[in-house]
Amino acid sequence: MTTPAELLAPLQGNDDPDARVLLQMAQAGADLRKPHVPEFVFEVEKESAAHALATELANLDYSVQIYAPEQSNPAYQVIAIRTMVLELHALIQLSERFESLAQRHGAVYDGWGAEIVE
Repeated sequence: MTTPAELLAPLQGNDDPDARVLLQMAQAGADLRKPHVPEFVFEVEKESAAHALATELANLDYSVQIYAPEQSNPAYQVIAIRTMVLELHALIQLSERFESLAQRHGAVYDGWGAEIVE
């Protein structure tokens, strides 16, 4: 495991969803000291709301992609991407901010994921 023990300690036994994802990533070989490229995912029913949400995320300096509904997923997907170090406190704050942002746009914040950087 490439993430040092002192970074893993606050994640172990932590019930926060972001902490659990970080711990799983570290166990899979991620070095949490290095920048990753997380994708923050939102589900939106209305196209106009998806575009409004995307604009607001872009104004927050995220790269944003919108995916139209398809048979396996009947909602629009808005994905916000930014290179960053995956630090628990920052991710918790982002999750709270994104929950609020999603609510304002009639969307659902579906969490985040990132490729492993060793």
